[in-house]
Amino acid sequence: MKKSLLTIIIIFVCILSFSAFKPVGDWKLFTSKEGGFSIEFPGQPEISVQQDTSEAGVPFLINFASFEASDNEVYMAGWIDMKNIYPEGKTLQQILEDSRDGATTSMNATEVKTLATVTTGDPYIEFTFVSSNFVGKDRIYIINKVQYSIISIFTSETGIKPSADKFIGSFKNIQGQ
Repeated sequence: MKKSLLTIIIIFVCILSFSAFKPVGDWKLFTSKEGGFSIEFPGQPEISVQQDTSEAGVPFLINFASFEASDNEVYMAGWIDMKNIYPEGKTLQQILEDSRDGATTSMNATEVKTLATVTTGDPYIEFTFVSSNFVGKDRIYIINKVQYSIISIFTSETGIKPSADKFIGSFKNIQGQ
């Protein structure tokens, strides 16, 4: 799981580093029937899929929807069906905390602040982070053994914008609908 989060973060940082300006227009609803969720992006997201392998050698897919608003801000929703790679013998809180720790370690975060941990309903951990060149906000859900990472990254100069809360708050679990 930490390896998959590391892959998501690396791709996200690359997008932030090399993105070209795209004007932010109306927020657009993105729905993934396969992923079982919907979310609003500040523009039309690009979709990509990458194959990875767990530490136990089990292959899995990492799905991404991302929108680069400018050189200074990127929004991304990543999701992984973890049914075949779900960590056994750990509590939900441990899995959420491990996900946060894996994500922030992979970004070389120098400061991490956990804002909320919810283990009922649609369980998630939400946190902010500071790295040498960027800051961000992330909410990682674990719902029915599917991991969702809803993340916004901004340059250090820009800081975390209010749009991060709008983006993260627009996530809706639609599994089974």
